[in-house]
Amino acid sequence: MANIIEWLQDNNEKALLLVYFGLILGLSIPVAKMVEQGYANGNLVRSVVRLQLLVGITQVSVIGLGFFLGLLVLMTVDHKKRIQAMLLWIGVLISLVIITAQGFGPGPSDIANNIVWLLGSLLAGFIFGGGTKLFDTDELQTLEFRRAAESIYFLLLIVVGLTFLEYHIQYPEIFAVSSSGVVIQSIEGLSVSLNRTNLVSNTVTSGLFLLVVSRFIQYDANKDFFILGAPASGKSLFLIGAYLEALGRFQSGDDKTPLNPSEDLISMIEALDRQTEGWIVEATGRGELNTLEFQYVQGSVFPTNIKLSGNDYAGEYLDRLPDAITGATDEEDMDTTLTRLSEGVKEADTLLLMIDCERFTNDEPLDISPYFSILQAADDKEVMLIATKADNLADEFEEQQGLEPHQYFDEFQDYVNQRLRQNENISALLAQTGNTEILPVYYQTTTNEQGNKIPMRDQGSVLTVGFGRLLDRLGRN
Repeated sequence: MANIIEWLQDNNEKALLLVYFGLILGLSIPVAKMVEQGYANGNLVRSVVRLQLLVGITQVSVIGLGFFLGLLVLMTVDHKKRIQAMLLWIGVLISLVIITAQGFGPGPSDIANNIVWLLGSLLAGFIFGGGTKLFDTDELQTLEFRRAAESIYFLLLIVVGLTFLEYHIQYPEIFAVSSSGVVIQSIEGLSVSLNRTNLVSNTVTSGLFLLVVSRFIQYDANKDFFILGAPASGKSLFLIGAYLEALGRFQSGDDKTPLNPSEDLISMIEALDRQTEGWIVEATGRGELNTLEFQYVQGSVFPTNIKLSGNDYAGEYLDRLPDAITGATDEEDMDTTLTRLSEGVKEADTLLLMIDCERFTNDEPLDISPYFSILQAADDKEVMLIATKADNLADEFEEQQGLEPHQYFDEFQDYVNQRLRQNENISALLAQTGNTEILPVYYQTTTNEQGNKIPMRDQGSVLTVGFGRLLDRLGRN
């Protein structure tokens, strides 16, 4: 059971894809039958469709189909909705086969005889959904066609909703349509009743179908993460490591959504690149303030826009932050740094709290007591605990377990959690936040001739561990 749960956590997108694939296959058939029966048994929808006789178009449904397919083509082109679009193609084809088999939809001959109308409406749907962006956008920018996805859902909502009502609400015919015109029917008595046949099953299947499609067209959920840490706890290096991991994924992946790193973050990375062996990124002095942030897209089936941000500040501000968040501190008594920190906490969905493993191994004060007051002041925030500078525990792990931590990261994470839980303040923080684990991250290090730890480099690039797991975790949080 544990292995299954672990697989689902690591492959949640694949699992969701299988679930939605099964739902599309399973729901398309009963929903298509309901649409067909609702059209056959209803009065209003069928009469409206018959208005085609008055405008001289032999198959109005061909126009609607073409417009829908034009939108679906754009959704297929959209990198973030390509997989969902393929599932919708399957559902649409299944539905068309069922509906046209009963003579209620545009069959092959209808489409062939009205190919000009089909292509024209397909082009209209393509343009309406924003297809012109294909000809003038920067090819490095990921294309998004949000209007196309939203319009697809709107059209399906109308078709499924109206035919559901036509199927289950019985009412007298209001007007009749023929080639000679529209005739208002005389209604002697208004009689409306509910057709309970298949009411429960149609409600469930149509509701689930629309729910699945709504999940398909829903664009990126946005999640904002804000970083807090004690003085010299590795906040800056943490953000640099996370950005380097996201940059590597950007360069090797298909998604080209810009990372939009802040200028201060790029300046720190340039400084780290210029240094041949040392860190160059030192603890931030009092009065200094740098804005460090970037964004990335996590996931391909249901992508999430992630924004990771923090202010590079002197950690002494943590003690003053709770009163700033609650408004107990007057605005005139707050400097720029404190104002930005309080705003960052308020705007974030999740707070990332740093625990310094170097201090832990050196038996130094962790200075995490302000976290408790901050969490009380911001009681609606999710929290993740991050063990920075975990290379200080990596050597212990390798010596005791005989395993290299970067190759056996799960075992190393368990070891880090067991070690850190020995500290009562950390155990209390875990209980306060409701977390069950702490995620370790670190730069692989070596010792120079002076006995100082310096980052290991591969052709000049620093080597990081745990940041890939971090980005995945942020996407699931």
